[in-house]
Amino acid sequence: MKSQLINNCGFISKNVLLIAAMILFFGSCSDSDDDNYAILKPIESHKLDILETSDLCFGSTTSVLYTVSDNSAKVYKISTSGRTLAELQFTGNDLEGVCFVDNQFLYVAEERLRKIVKLDLQGSFILEKTMSVEQNVENEGLEGISYATFNQHFYIINEMNPSLLIETDKNFNLLASYTLTFAKDYSGICVDNINQQLWIVSDLSATVNKCSLQGQVIESYNIPVTNPEGIAFNPSDSILYIVSDSQSMLYKFKIK
Repeated sequence: MKSQLINNCGFISKNVLLIAAMILFFGSCSDSDDDNYAILKPIESHKLDILETSDLCFGSTTSVLYTVSDNSAKVYKISTSGRTLAELQFTGNDLEGVCFVDNQFLYVAEERLRKIVKLDLQGSFILEKTMSVEQNVENEGLEGISYATFNQHFYIINEMNPSLLIETDKNFNLLASYTLTFAKDYSGICVDNINQQLWIVSDLSATVNKCSLQGQVIESYNIPVTNPEGIAFNPSDSILYIVSDSQSMLYKFKIK
């Protein structure tokens, strides 16, 4: 009986050790795979005189960028070296996204109100559209907007709870909505109009992700940037710009 008990205990202890090892293994696998991504290192960085910069897009040329501040709720035109060129007259509410359309309009995303606002290039209000997005947490809403010239669709991301890629037509009629699961949150988006792909940045994961138009990851990179919240990609020379919210920095990367 004693021998049987010892044998049973030995059997149980081996099982316990095996189960524990499996938990540790699969637990480590269930964590983000961010550590396996290639690391992008900036080739330039520039200090901005704008607080809490969020989102980024090119203007009429790739030497001009637009960004928004969720501190001042203003829209800014900046150079690719980080110099502020203009502050537009519009004042929004918790601005988080911006995109440049048809060489004559800007569209900005107001996170808490779940609104997209259309402006002219001086910042005059034209119209607004409230997006029908589930609102679990007020400050986890619309984070980025970008426009595809090849199909005239907008691509909008909702940060988290729920994490969504939203595709609309030019009048913001919903065409599709995709649940995103590849990062901890989603803080900026840019359409690559040449390759017909998306670039999505994650603040919490500190990653840049090349994706299909349905939000499926093609390639991911780690970036040494704190609170990345805006992204602009030029496919002609594979140059990527990212802004940091908390650091008020503009970073330039080269995709190889």
